[in-house]
Amino acid sequence: MTARSPRGTGLGAVLRLQLRTGWVVLLAWVLGLVATYAATVSAIDTTYGTPEQLASYQATVGSDPTMAAINGTPYGADTLGGVVANEFGFIAAIAVPLMGLLLVVRGTRAAEETGLLELLRSRAVGSRTPWVAALLLTATALLLVGLGMAAALVAEGVATADAALYAASVVGLGLVFAGVATLAGQLLRRAAGVVGAGVVVLGAAYLFRAVGDVKDNGWRWLSPLAWQQETRPFAEDARVWPLLLALGAAAVLVTSGLALVGRRDLGSAVVPSRPGPARAGAVLTSTLGLALRQHGPALAGWALGAALVGAVFGAFTDDVADVVAANPDLQAVFSAGAQGDPTSWYASFTLVLLVLMALGAGAQVVGRVRAEETAGRLEAALARTTSRVRWLGAHILVAVVGGAVVALAGGAALAGVVARVTGDDGGTLASAVDYLPAVAVVPAFGVALVGLAPRATAVQWAALGYVAVVEMLGETLDLPDALLQASPMHAIGRLPAEPASGTGVLVVLAVAVALVGLGLAGFRRRDVPR
Repeated sequence: MTARSPRGTGLGAVLRLQLRTGWVVLLAWVLGLVATYAATVSAIDTTYGTPEQLASYQATVGSDPTMAAINGTPYGADTLGGVVANEFGFIAAIAVPLMGLLLVVRGTRAAEETGLLELLRSRAVGSRTPWVAALLLTATALLLVGLGMAAALVAEGVATADAALYAASVVGLGLVFAGVATLAGQLLRRAAGVVGAGVVVLGAAYLFRAVGDVKDNGWRWLSPLAWQQETRPFAEDARVWPLLLALGAAAVLVTSGLALVGRRDLGSAVVPSRPGPARAGAVLTSTLGLALRQHGPALAGWALGAALVGAVFGAFTDDVADVVAANPDLQAVFSAGAQGDPTSWYASFTLVLLVLMALGAGAQVVGRVRAEETAGRLEAALARTTSRVRWLGAHILVAVVGGAVVALAGGAALAGVVARVTGDDGGTLASAVDYLPAVAVVPAFGVALVGLAPRATAVQWAALGYVAVVEMLGETLDLPDALLQASPMHAIGRLPAEPASGTGVLVVLAVAVALVGLGLAGFRRRDVPR
């Protein structure tokens, strides 16, 4: 720990420490993304292996606003690389920014919140060193992801230059959100607040890109997601300058953040925290009230974001209906798949996004529950008359109900806008209600981990990633039915385009209840902290 770089900043020691304590997380991100991408490339090469099949794909998705809203504009969709970029578009747009954001926060603000950075700074470590180390490790992980993606494309015959440009655009996108974490980490004191701010930026970027792609206007250029997409690596008009936009923005954000590090005290932020009241109110004296106070603001942000997504995507409903009516290829797709009318199928895609947001909200609550334990605050709570089951039960209730509120807020906004546009919500709000058991499963799984394997609580995010992959890429990857049914959303059905499975709803609900029961039983018996 005393080893220092020539300038005395201790960068080498901090790098080794962050790598030693976080290599599993880094490896999970890299392997998870590369493996999913490689499987997508292989599956698509099998499905669209001829020029005729690629041309058919291009004709189908080229004018489909559903795909433009969710995955982005499909440039070069008559090539293998273009099809892969389109099919993997949603996963890349969400996972890569979150990777850049969360890896930086984990090595900096989260470590500062637990007191680790105070210990490091006592050993002649510079104030900016942990941030520089986290950025270097994050950039390295993103580069490995990019190299893995490029290798998967080249292995299937894609031109090296095209694969390299696509990989570079993905790395640039991740670096932008690593920069967002660096700047927000100086403005906000809590790690959860930094992550929340980054998620808000990501949500805004997604909406700007979606509006710009569907309406074909300049809104897309406000989004780093569009900068990645607009490199058009597999189209004839491929270009590098949007990548330079991403790299320039990342450089500005990182430089601004690092400049502010030395202008604040350790454990503080540029934006000062508001002092609380001298005495807690009646609500905060109860276990449930305190849990609601801890998680309420973040859940309110998730609900507001879901409502905004539902309203914006619902406004595109008319565009979907008009384009499908004018495109025989799209009409054939809906007719052959027995998918019902295009409006309900588009609503089902939007509901997938909203339910994934609700799952993320519930998982975030459970993650903070584990943080209460590792930070030592749980021991103080249990030292009073509060029982373990009562304490954890309050947080479970907030996680499940909060996730449900997020899903219903998004579903209600979507249903309201669709009803205004078409005269009928098409069962959208009822479908959001049917999905509520699925909303509870991921946080319930997290609770089971808290009780039985607390050090593996972060695995709940892998479960959320699995659900996202199944819902967005399950058909493309031609996954076995057993793997598809492991997703609680798939078990219930693709609503409202398809009727909900009553058996699926009951099974998913039973699984959620069983997981919560296992978590409570394990938490009641194990050592705290552990």
